[in-house]
Amino acid sequence: FKKQFTSLHLKHFSVYQLLTDLKQQRKESGKTKQSSGQQNLNTIMYETLKYISKTPCRYQSPEIVREFLAAMKDHKLTKAEKLQLLNHRPVTAVEIQLVSTSAWACQTELGAALTLDRAE
Repeated sequence: FKKQFTSLHLKHFSVYQLLTDLKQQRKESGKTKQSSGQQNLNTIMYETLKYISKTPCRYQSPEIVREFLAAMKDHKLTKAEKLQLLNHRPVTAVEIQLVSTSAWACQTELGAALTLDRAE
């Protein structure tokens, strides 16, 4: 049974968690000799972890993600917009508008400020 995906949105937190788990498993296995393909995969994992460790996902947990999504439920945001807010955690109203101009076009500055508090 094969599923076709037209798009796949990943939370930085999910990728970070997966890669750190894989890294730990590799340390525990102690396998030293690796194929060139495996070395390439290690490089990709290293570079991805290096980048993603500098994002707010490093401080997130499954509970924080659930709370954020629950807080965003009443706002008319697409899944992609919620994902952008979760991954980038904007801190100013301008940054929020850059993520979701359509959702914020009709809202007041107070509405953006309230959502800003929830995104932090």
